[in-house]
Amino acid sequence: METIKAIIRRKGEQPTNNELRRQGWVPAVVYGSDVQNLPIQVNGRELDQALRHQSTNKPFKLVINGNEHPVMVYELQRHPVKGSILHADFKKISMNEKVHTSVPVLLSGDPELGVATLVRHSVEISCLPGSIPESFTVNVDGLNIGDVVLAKDLEIPPDVDLGIDEMEVIVSVLPVKAQSDESVEAEQSAEAVAEEAGSPTEEAKNA
Repeated sequence: METIKAIIRRKGEQPTNNELRRQGWVPAVVYGSDVQNLPIQVNGRELDQALRHQSTNKPFKLVINGNEHPVMVYELQRHPVKGSILHADFKKISMNEKVHTSVPVLLSGDPELGVATLVRHSVEISCLPGSIPESFTVNVDGLNIGDVVLAKDLEIPPDVDLGIDEMEVIVSVLPVKAQSDESVEAEQSAEAVAEEAGSPTEEAKNA
């Protein structure tokens, strides 16, 4: 678990947000059941390095005045051009209580025919903070045009609950010419293939 040190910001005693950023700090807020919108500042370089070593969907250790707090990054605001972090929201969590978050989906390998298209780039899960996977990797080696990978086909650890329908399409293998289609068209094609693969009827989904 990455550690990020923070300093409490007190009204009237600290520079403005823009001044903080020019000094290398990132204005931030931490909140939770026992912390209500506490304004803090964190070192921008330290935060950036921590995010390079660990994805934002994993818990971090936030140190405020020597006290450690398990938190998760719930929102990051970045500069539209430079990409630098402008503001961060941290939520204090309990390591013994389940959290809801999303996990990215990655592709590996190459289909036998066609091109593998991610219909969903992430999936929602629920589990204890310490059990959150870094990502789900789908191996598409040997797949052919028309094949799909459903949510139920992902390698979900036994202590992780899937937060989407298990018959939802995650990956679809489309003809090569379809790789330049808009994502909406790709998703529509994937849904059509899923129906042929035996996805449940609308009545079953709503049951």
